[in-house]
Amino acid sequence: MSTSEVRVSNRKGRPNYPQAYKRQVAIAAGDPTISVAKVALAHGLNTNMMFKWRREYRAGLLGSTEGCDLVAVTLPEF
Repeated sequence: MSTSEVRVSNRKGRPNYPQAYKRQVAIAAGDPTISVAKVALAHGLNTNMMFKWRREYRAGLLGSTEGCDLVAVTLPEF
């Protein structure tokens, strides 16, 4: 996902990043072999924002990583 989908909000040019993009970057920032600063620099983002997104991801606030929920289904016997 690229930053081309970023929309500018009504707050002085501050972008609203899509939740899927935040989740993708937060997962990358959670990798213990890569520093958060390097991930932020690679994406052109502020390091503090990366830490915030990572906290939100760990708290489950950035949505499901699977994209769907499972539903129980009962089939009639024939």
